[in-house]
Amino acid sequence: MTSSWKGFVLFLWAVALVSIPESAAAQQPFIYPDKGQTPQQQESDRGQCYMWAVQQSGFDPSNPQVAQAPPPPQSYGQPQAPQGGMFRGAAGGAALGAVGGAIGGDAGKGAAIGAGVGALFGGMRRMRWQEEQQQQMQMRQQQQQGYMAQQQNAMAQGRSNYERAFGACMAGRGYTVR
Repeated sequence: MTSSWKGFVLFLWAVALVSIPESAAAQQPFIYPDKGQTPQQQESDRGQCYMWAVQQSGFDPSNPQVAQAPPPPQSYGQPQAPQGGMFRGAAGGAALGAVGGAIGGDAGKGAAIGAGVGALFGGMRRMRWQEEQQQQMQMRQQQQQGYMAQQQNAMAQGRSNYERAFGACMAGRGYTVR
């Protein structure tokens, strides 16, 4: 695994750890029965308000899901590096240089110059390909980060809407909600 892939995998792992929701119990509001409701009535009211808040908000805190577009594609297969690079460039340059040198009277010198120039251009081609691959990897990482941020924001908005609806329902039934 290349170092850029290792970094990407570690990034996804870290995002997964950060996006694990807190326990539902830690996010429950404080509710006080203002009208002396019995524990059985409180439980019934909580259940009914839970169902009503889920219907109103479209968010279920016991099964938090967000309907969003799918994540951007990770890859369409492993891209292939340019074949040959410096060696193919050197061979092609040597052949071309030998022809040019033969015309000028020294095929060996022309082949040597052509091989050097061909190797240089082949190496530059491979470096350009590697830079493009690195840029594409960075772009995919940025897209994934953006998608994760959208998911987290949508989850937070859904939870907020649910909590407002639940609180309104409980307040309407004679409870103080904080």
